[in-house]
Amino acid sequence: MSQVNSPKATGLDATGGGGVVPRMILVDDNIRDSGGHYYELAYLLLAGAEQLGYRCLLATNRDFEPNRIAARDWEVHHVFGSRRLVRWSLGVDGHSRCQRDLDGKPICRSPIEKQAIRLTDWFGPAEKRPTRMLSRWADDLARLLGKVQPTRSDCLLVNTGDDFALLALARAMRQATIPPIRIDVLFHFALYESGQPDRADRLRLMGRQIRAAMDSLRPHDVYLHATTDSLADQMRELECGYPIRSVPYPTRPCDPASGSGSEPLRAIIAGMPRAEKGKDAMTAVLGGVEGLLKAGRYRLSMQLPADRWRAIVPPSLQRIGEESMPGESTRALEIITRNLDTETYHRWLSMADVGLFLYEPARYVARCSGVLLEMLARGIPVIVPDGCWLASQVRLAGGHRSIGFIYQDRAEIPDLMRQLAKRREEIQSRAKAYAMKIAERHNGRNSLLSMGIEAAGQRQQAA
Repeated sequence: MSQVNSPKATGLDATGGGGVVPRMILVDDNIRDSGGHYYELAYLLLAGAEQLGYRCLLATNRDFEPNRIAARDWEVHHVFGSRRLVRWSLGVDGHSRCQRDLDGKPICRSPIEKQAIRLTDWFGPAEKRPTRMLSRWADDLARLLGKVQPTRSDCLLVNTGDDFALLALARAMRQATIPPIRIDVLFHFALYESGQPDRADRLRLMGRQIRAAMDSLRPHDVYLHATTDSLADQMRELECGYPIRSVPYPTRPCDPASGSGSEPLRAIIAGMPRAEKGKDAMTAVLGGVEGLLKAGRYRLSMQLPADRWRAIVPPSLQRIGEESMPGESTRALEIITRNLDTETYHRWLSMADVGLFLYEPARYVARCSGVLLEMLARGIPVIVPDGCWLASQVRLAGGHRSIGFIYQDRAEIPDLMRQLAKRREEIQSRAKAYAMKIAERHNGRNSLLSMGIEAAGQRQQAA
């Protein structure tokens, strides 16, 4: 465990008034390093909390490297031995197929079904079994709360919530001996995909599970939030008996992207390939833009795994590709084969003239993309798929050809890149103007205010 010892960490009122400054205690078992969206979201929300006057405490996975949060006067506790509780969610990203209790055990009407599920759970790796993951997570959080002893004026923020994580939270709060506090839980992952055959059954079970967890969390003051309007609508279908609030996903303040200024324009595909981000389509898309790269109209920079990039990049493009760190290659295809730390990642994005998104629309109907917001906040034109949250953001800015393009089929991408090259100045101008609106709405302070979290001074007086 690592702590930052400072006047703020002592709990003394920085104004000299002798009071105790309320704390924002943010917990996320998924934070193992200073890269990726879990860390980025936590960082931005705590920065927003700091602006509202809170002392900040971050609880991470035990693997998080100490002292990686530069220039921040925050307490950091390395707490969680388990991660990715969403593995046992009833939602799209989980493997569960039954309601569970606060111990993670199945709740089924049929004894035969219950026994079958228990056997399935048991045959998995011991550390990944739902009962083990839930109890370990709950024990870790309860131990932290026993150590830091929250007061009524403190807030607990669960950075990555889901229906199974709520069970673990309820169990932890049952174990902890603390006064009632405010708890906010942030949901990111879709509950279902369109056309999912067992949608109604899963929603029914999930609604029961969330209601049971929320009831068990009394007398704490618990609020549920979704990072998109469409996810909030999905959560309201649960009929869990508790309100759901949609909040803007934060992105960091940044200067407009520098870009290339002239051809070749730099296109960026950010993030290591995953199924929901169009991994299976990458080879075909690269083949489609090959002519633009070889003609010198575009340079493409993308992240690919070191041991698999040659299986993804067509042989005809491998000759003009090069493994590199961002901005160091002069080749038409720049291949970044490692995860980037936060600062390097953001410098890389600021080099873009256009952001390409190959995402599977069905996976992003209710799920937001932090990468898209990071592009929009820099005034970078984007090319996104229709039928998902990404397209709705482009439509908010004026629609197709406003700050970018919306495609129906990935085969359209090469032609849209040609259109962007011809109309670059006007589209970039609109994108940069729209970036100011993104900065106003999508920042950590506004996200917290949208949750209903007041400034620390107001909370201190109310307590």
